[in-house]
Order: sequence, then structure tokens, then C-alpha cells
Amino acid sequence: MAIVTVHQVWRHAATNEIWAVRLDHDVLTGVFGPIGVTPSAEVLPGLPYEEHPDDLEWVIRSAESFRLVG
Repeated sequence: MAIVTVHQVWRHAATNEIWAVRLDHDVLTGVFGPIGVTPSAEVLPGLPYEEHPDDLEWVIRSAESFRLVG
């Protein structure tokens, strides 16, 4: 089975911070942020999602506090 990777932009409801996220088969596997502007779809795949593993754990625990942008 091929890995289906989707990149999205999420906004944290309480802080209004913008995060880029990577999902593989609907499982959150990487995050990048917070970032100052909403990135374009073209740049999302190239972001360093693995740079801060602690951020990934925090976003997973707080996923209900985020909303999909656009």
C-alpha cells in the first residue's frame, strides 16, 4: 500500500498561531510552526516537519484545539 501524504495548514483556536501539518493516511506525522503567514500549498511539502518532535506531541495532544485553514 502506498503512503498517502496530505499537507494542511491549521490554526490554533486559543493563540491564533498558524501551523503546517503533515498527515499520512490521516495520521498526524509532522508539524512545522508556529509560522507568521499562511504558506502556499506549493511550499508545504518542503517544510522541515521533523525539526521539533516535542511540537508534534503537543499538537497531537491538542488536536481538538486546531482548525483547518482554508
